[in-house]
Amino acid sequence: MKPASTWIMIAATAAALLGAAAVAQTRPMPPAASQGPLAAFEGPTWRLVGLRGFDAAALPGGPRSVTARFQGGRIEGFSGCNRYFGAYEFRQGRLAIGSLAGSMMACEPAAMALESAVHRALAGSFRPLRDDDRLSLLSDAGEPVLVFKVEPAPSLAGLRSNITGFNNGRQAVVSPKLGTTLSLSFGEGVVKGFGGCNTFRATYTTRGNQIAVGPVASTRRACPGEGVMQQEREFIAALQSTTTWAFSGALLDMHRADGERTLTGSREE
Repeated sequence: MKPASTWIMIAATAAALLGAAAVAQTRPMPPAASQGPLAAFEGPTWRLVGLRGFDAAALPGGPRSVTARFQGGRIEGFSGCNRYFGAYEFRQGRLAIGSLAGSMMACEPAAMALESAVHRALAGSFRPLRDDDRLSLLSDAGEPVLVFKVEPAPSLAGLRSNITGFNNGRQAVVSPKLGTTLSLSFGEGVVKGFGGCNTFRATYTTRGNQIAVGPVASTRRACPGEGVMQQEREFIAALQSTTTWAFSGALLDMHRADGERTLTGSREE
């Protein structure tokens, strides 16, 4: 028969173990993203250089390149005609990409065919393999489905863009009026443009994807046509309110500090 002091010690130890188990059961599990190191493919913008079933030499380059960027469970990029975005998970060395959504602009048949092929190829589960500046998404059989190469850091300097949409200041991004053209041309620290009636210029500075546009100086021509002058004012105001910029393949995408889109346009270098 054990002495009373021994039973007291056993009871105390059991209570401590039960308490620790209860705490472990109620402690929240770490999120999936914290269950391993940052995936090697996350961060850079990747340019498509290989697509199963497509001649690599036929894949577009320059502003029309197909791109992908993985960051924090979100994939986004340019698929040959439109911007796209979606969600992904990375667990136990497998990359699973969900359904993709995006803009719905129509392009020439070759670009649309490539875009459809890219969307089909990206939907599924892969084993990502990074080798320096190349990323291969491999099938279960170990065959490359898509191959990417790191896209150099983009720069606004040298960019010319025809504007396809601008924020009218009433929480709407609208297309330019029929028969009018809005454009931007970025030099080293100076942006010039055409607002549908007048030419203008302004200084700008960038830091990463951030941009600050200085005061705008423009010619003072008055143009006929309903709403042309108002459109010009709204376009210039949208440019001045822009705080971030990004490229999605052939598209320029700009936003203001509250996340509202300010300008979209073609990317012509």
